[in-house]
Amino acid sequence: MPKLLLLALGVILALSARVAAPASRAAAQAPPAVTVVSEEPRNEFPSGVTFALTFATSATVKEVRLRYELAPDGTGATAVATCTTAAATSCTYTLTSGRGIFIIPGAEITYHWDVTDASGGTFSTQDRVYVHQDTRFTFKTLQSGNITLYYHQGSEAAARAVLNAAADVIEKDSALEKTQITFPVKIFLYTTAEEMQPAIAPGGTGRGVTVLGEVVYSDTAMVSADVQTLDITRHEVAHIVTREATKGPFGVPPWLNEGISVFSQSQPLSGHANALQAAIDSDDVLTMKELTSSATGSVASTVGLYYGQAGSIVKFLVDTYGAEKFAALLKTFKDGSTPDKAFQAIYGFDGFGLENAWRKSVGLQEHVASATPTPRAAPTSLALATSPASQPAASSGGGTNTAAVAVIVGLAVLVLVAAGTAIVIIRRRA
Repeated sequence: MPKLLLLALGVILALSARVAAPASRAAAQAPPAVTVVSEEPRNEFPSGVTFALTFATSATVKEVRLRYELAPDGTGATAVATCTTAAATSCTYTLTSGRGIFIIPGAEITYHWDVTDASGGTFSTQDRVYVHQDTRFTFKTLQSGNITLYYHQGSEAAARAVLNAAADVIEKDSALEKTQITFPVKIFLYTTAEEMQPAIAPGGTGRGVTVLGEVVYSDTAMVSADVQTLDITRHEVAHIVTREATKGPFGVPPWLNEGISVFSQSQPLSGHANALQAAIDSDDVLTMKELTSSATGSVASTVGLYYGQAGSIVKFLVDTYGAEKFAALLKTFKDGSTPDKAFQAIYGFDGFGLENAWRKSVGLQEHVASATPTPRAAPTSLALATSPASQPAASSGGGTNTAAVAVIVGLAVLVLVAAGTAIVIIRRRA
């Protein structure tokens, strides 16, 4: 009996030690006593935002970390702040656009601070929401249902027309793509593309094109009012609908996304329509391989044709095979299908078959599968004028007279500039 009693007491003492250990560790990791003095973000438009925290504590601070999330598409992230200590500890962290982060007007950032002391205890502030603003202007708002329009110049009637165009395209495209937009949609209207640039891309695009509109996040469209304002609005808002309809592992090919937005306009932009017609007349339209290239839709030499042809192909699919099949196509992408498998499943042809079916619809001969497409010519003179470093080196052999070509290119550029020619792009950011 004494031995059994001693054994029982040993077990009880061991269990007591196990129960007491977590309590001891928990006590060591208790949050430090922190008094928050101030906690205010500072808008650094157009580059980003600086988050700042000033606090007092008697504990030895090991680390101060900002935890944040950009709505609606961002995932949670953290960053260690830079701190200085005097009467109180002041810490800052600047979040800037770049590397997949876009701090645009209307961006909502939910954040809080974690203050960790030397013993491992952490004090956390309450979650707060910061809404980024374009500090250059005072925006007025108009609202229709779940759509809010922000504008700073022009009449209310003109702004109302933009709002109505947005509502109209959401209704029509939601029906076409079998989806619903139930979340708040924000549209920022700028008077010119140049004025809009800092809001979407600090430092400019640098690619010899003018961006007329853009969707950065899935609930926000940026629109400039200097060229076909209502159609630019329809184009950008259509991206919001398409993103919701095809939200899945891979989304849709960029050319198809842009094509849907062109199809959603009341008519293609004149430059895009003219580029397509000229390419059809000379049988120099884009191949499917070129359409799927990430560069084709963003360089000056092919941007107009890219948008014009993408819109024409979408129109061909809807007009020829019907809206139901088109909605079924988008659903296959939402389910994670690859482009060739998606088109094969719904229409019975792959990407190459689509290319030939569309070519036939515009009066062009079909391509032979084994044929190698002719390499596309170098960028136009306008693109060369904006990017001189990209010009090929002159050959030392016979052939074209380089000086003569330079004169011709120079004259072409002068003619284009005199005519007020502009290369424009309307897009959604991947």
